[in-house]
Amino acid sequence: MVFPSICATFAPKMKQRRHFFDKITLRLRTLLFISFVLTGSLSAWADTTFVHRVEADVVPSMVIQSNSYLRGANPEGEKIESSMLMRLKYTVQQSGNPERIGAYHGVGLGVLAINRQLGTPLMAYIVQGAPIVNLSRNVSLNYELNLGASFGWKAYDAVTNEDNHVLGSPVNVYIGADVFLRFMVGRHVDLNLGYGYTHYSNANLRMPNESLHAMGVRLSAACYFGRDENISRASLFTADRPDKRWVTDVVLYGGWKKKSLALPATFGVAGFQVSPMYLLNRAFAIGPSIDAVYDHSVNLTTTDVDGDGQFEYEQPRWSRQAAVGLQARAELNVPVFRASCGIGHYVGGFSTFYETLAMKVDVTRHFFLNIGYCLYNYNYTNNLMLGIGYRIR
Repeated sequence: MVFPSICATFAPKMKQRRHFFDKITLRLRTLLFISFVLTGSLSAWADTTFVHRVEADVVPSMVIQSNSYLRGANPEGEKIESSMLMRLKYTVQQSGNPERIGAYHGVGLGVLAINRQLGTPLMAYIVQGAPIVNLSRNVSLNYELNLGASFGWKAYDAVTNEDNHVLGSPVNVYIGADVFLRFMVGRHVDLNLGYGYTHYSNANLRMPNESLHAMGVRLSAACYFGRDENISRASLFTADRPDKRWVTDVVLYGGWKKKSLALPATFGVAGFQVSPMYLLNRAFAIGPSIDAVYDHSVNLTTTDVDGDGQFEYEQPRWSRQAAVGLQARAELNVPVFRASCGIGHYVGGFSTFYETLAMKVDVTRHFFLNIGYCLYNYNYTNNLMLGIGYRIR
């Protein structure tokens, strides 16, 4: 009698876990199928202009305990402490010039195995990376950035999932930043070992949005098609200096966001940036940025009219929702993709410190797309910064 009762107790949990791992297995099979298709095709695509690259990695990670839900205030009453990120990437890099920085860019897919209360999300994203410094002929310290979307989260729901204040939408922004050692073990194969950080949030497009952060060990293998003996040995720190040392970026951007669960309205954000940048070499640039922003969500007068916890708001005059900021910025300036970050302070209708992260995607020699994030306190998302820019050379 004891054994059947034990089985009856644990059977539902075993069934849930089996279903959880079945979903992971299905997603891994999908990724493996795509990798075989890419591998079979790339041998025909490889040419003397580009080196094609397929990489698979795993990132076993520790989930940062940044809110009460992750610390155990969830239906299971257990901490959500670990995750496993699995990614597949296809990238290209230019070949034929050993003095050019060996930067690569492309696209990727991924799957995150985490506690079943949050789901098993898939990711689609753009990839950009390059060697920071070469330590020897076959070893380098590299960085890589991922920016995209993650799908399939079990998000907050006022009826069925009200405890989950981590993520308020089933689709969220995915940001990855890795630093790793690259070991060139053959002409066509690299092995990589390093550190990986990941961030998931919805950029305040829906509430709640306490976000999820994880960090762990990155293990990966990359297969190259078309890499010859005369590969690039240049890195970010050994890039040459251009003749013209100053460039200026002008960016116009917009975005939208939610403010809180109690205030369901959507608010717009618009602004521009003028950023004169001094090129330390062809890879690094630093400089100030003069920013102006109008944020429709600040300095509102809110009232709980019906006493039901749902607030109405009154709009202040426009000058109380506009501000001017000054930032210190740094930028990685590599072909096609440029990554920038900055910290500054707004004054005017509102006064606060703020931080920005952006990926600039070159469309022509002068025009680029801006995909950015504005944060405050280095952690809390404020709004997206989606726009277009012009580089004055």
